[in-house]
Amino acid sequence: MTVLTTTELVARLQEAFAGYLGLEPDEVDPDRPVDDLGLDSLTAAQLALDLEERLGVSVFLTDLSGRETIADLAAAALGGGEP
Repeated sequence: MTVLTTTELVARLQEAFAGYLGLEPDEVDPDRPVDDLGLDSLTAAQLALDLEERLGVSVFLTDLSGRETIADLAAAALGGGEP
């Protein structure tokens, strides 16, 4: 199993969010609150499942509709604290 650094996980999360939002990864600010990115609830649910399947990262829907950032989610997923 490959262990990702926080920076690598942030980049992977940016790619995943970008794919669902129809953006380029560099257009997804990892320090912007997730709820400001424009995900609707269905897309958020699909993204949460996709992140678990592709990256092994468990993300709750509440994490995708709160003030957490992608950087916060990455840190929490790697044991750096809760978002």
